[in-house]
Amino acid sequence: MSVRVVYVRVLWDRQPSPPPVPGIRHFDLAVGPEPGHPYGRKGLALLGAWQQLRTRECTGMLVQDGDVAVDPLDVSVMLETVRRYPADVWTAPVRLWPASTQRPSWVWGHWAAGGPTQEPVPDPAFFSFCFTYLPRRVIDHAERAGLARWAFPGVDGKMSRAAVAAGVRIRLVDGCQPKHMHY
Repeated sequence: MSVRVVYVRVLWDRQPSPPPVPGIRHFDLAVGPEPGHPYGRKGLALLGAWQQLRTRECTGMLVQDGDVAVDPLDVSVMLETVRRYPADVWTAPVRLWPASTQRPSWVWGHWAAGGPTQEPVPDPAFFSFCFTYLPRRVIDHAERAGLARWAFPGVDGKMSRAAVAAGVRIRLVDGCQPKHMHY
């Protein structure tokens, strides 16, 4: 089965664009500061990108945060996984570093209800946007829940709750190893 996804790379104010993966079409989405939202309105930006770029055939959106490096194999594994199971949220296991979490050590960018950990979490309830596929159903649910008003830093957690509320399974992509570059 063929799937079509909108692939966006979210770049924060003045952040350089990561190198593109050859042969894969992506869109860079700039999120910048504005009065009242010094870190931008990430929810509004994601929703705007989805509304502008989706087609009737799109099954969902692949989101890569700009401080995450992926290689061609990561993208290939992600897209093949999405092709087989397009109705699920798919998130790549990514280590988040203390510079962005203010925790004493690294933690996984996905976690169970107990919060971030270094322990394996095979069935996460929450995910970060490091490198994550969101099916159309989750985006639609998030839009009805107020996605356009969601601002950093709560967008990832609210999108996770939208997935759970929509009854969509959150799963880890096996064989995908992107790197969080925000040390």
